[in-house]
Amino acid sequence: MKMRVLSVFVLVLCTGALGVQVKVGDKSFPLEAVKQLKALMDVDVNESVKAKANVVAVCRNPLLPQVFQPVCQQKEAAFVLSRLVHIITPVDPCEICAYPSCYGCM
Repeated sequence: MKMRVLSVFVLVLCTGALGVQVKVGDKSFPLEAVKQLKALMDVDVNESVKAKANVVAVCRNPLLPQVFQPVCQQKEAAFVLSRLVHIITPVDPCEICAYPSCYGCM
């Protein structure tokens, strides 16, 4: 009996740790998928001047996680996708030690 309780506890703990979600409005997406989206948008931002053109390019990219396909079909796709990327992007680059000259990163 104790082993069952321990197994259920570990399973719930692991499921919670792996199930980190990023929310925009009423939509929720897995953190790992949002990280992939960010990588795709960073690549396409350099190639595209307009945000809407960037979203179209990202939505057509075969590497885009399937969880974003319904969003790509909606009018607010540009807002939702850019907001997701904004949420996981640190405000202060020193926060992730992007520059060795940042105080506290040494």
